[in-house]
Amino acid sequence: MKTFHTSVGAAISTYKRVAIFGAGVSGQAARRLVLSLGLELCLFDQHGRGDAADFSAESLSEFDAFVFSPGFAIAHPWRVLVQRSGRPCYSELGFAALHWRGRLLGVTGTNGKTTITSLLCNALNRTGQTAVEAGNIGTPLSECVLGDANHAEATAVCEISSFQAELPDGLQLDGLIWSNFAEDHLDRYESMAEYFASKAQLLSCLRAGAPSVLGVDVIAFDPKLSGISGSIVVDKDSGLIDRLAPDSPFRISPQSTNFALAAALWRALDRPVESLIDSANAFQLAAHRLCPVDSWGGVTFWNDSKATNFHAALAAIDGLDGLVYWIGGGSGKGGDFDAFARSIAPKVEAVFLYGEVAESLAESLRPVHSCVEIRADFDAAVVAATRAALANSPSVVLLSPGFASFDQFSGYAARGKSFISTVFSLKDADRLK
Repeated sequence: MKTFHTSVGAAISTYKRVAIFGAGVSGQAARRLVLSLGLELCLFDQHGRGDAADFSAESLSEFDAFVFSPGFAIAHPWRVLVQRSGRPCYSELGFAALHWRGRLLGVTGTNGKTTITSLLCNALNRTGQTAVEAGNIGTPLSECVLGDANHAEATAVCEISSFQAELPDGLQLDGLIWSNFAEDHLDRYESMAEYFASKAQLLSCLRAGAPSVLGVDVIAFDPKLSGISGSIVVDKDSGLIDRLAPDSPFRISPQSTNFALAAALWRALDRPVESLIDSANAFQLAAHRLCPVDSWGGVTFWNDSKATNFHAALAAIDGLDGLVYWIGGGSGKGGDFDAFARSIAPKVEAVFLYGEVAESLAESLRPVHSCVEIRADFDAAVVAATRAALANSPSVVLLSPGFASFDQFSGYAARGKSFISTVFSLKDADRLK
């Protein structure tokens, strides 16, 4: 039986020595937490940034518990060794949760996690509670455990990726939102069923009586989940949309659905609705998440670089009115290109592709759409889309790529910034003549 002292900085645990895998943000945060507990540790990192670069079966007996960063996939040899041994195995999030003294809310889903997490945290703070954002949103829960917010009256709102959900031990949730489910991460998972199963483990982490809010496409994938005690199935109508300010970002899709999900959990937790509405009205969407960039020549430009999967791209297109000139592509994560092409073709006026997946996606799109163009690089795709949209205004140029950015950029933020820069540079530019 594991026992832990109730104060961070001292431990009376049967765990004496902990192995941590991965020296990135999560691994380093776990390292600081373990050290604060007075335990011995070894940080394993294959890139030479830790205490050791190799882990073997002979190493198992040296440790009492094992903590993995989310980058270690199910089939990674080190994870296979540890999990087959039956020894205590945690994600950074799960290990940190053992030491979090307050309430813990979880938010997962293919899309919308970050927005819902921030909205709930902001709304809780408006009620006078201490609330912190943690997990996949950028701040490891281990960091929060080490901070002043770690007390019984605080709430940690955790964005939980499927990677983090794969190792759920240690998590005890006081509420959960599973926003949606769609094709993603098939470069990591062998099937949609395996991807779904990783997230579904979070339902077993709910405390007795804790509510779970499930999007309709979650239930569509597994109808049995609607019968779980305390589950609330939500589509789009929260009954509160009409009370939002006209310029609230949660007035339009897909954010209106995210608001409905957050509102369902909020009500289940018996929190004051006014605080949620005020937070939604004041909310600023994360950068590069379906926001207008500029409008000129009868064309409105929208940046949704954060849309790195098919579901997000389709949601962005559905949320816009008018003729859409869509810019898509990047680096692939697996998935059914033909199905994506059939879904997107009727919704857009023209398609402009770039990057690693451009040729393969074009092969799927051309049988179902008459205007599909490929450009060698991202900037050229933006120029081509702008030129075509200007010739058929009023219209929309939408960057909502549907793919990761790592073939030509360091991340989706760099891609979004490039789009914004190119849009402004094209205004009255000779490049469009």
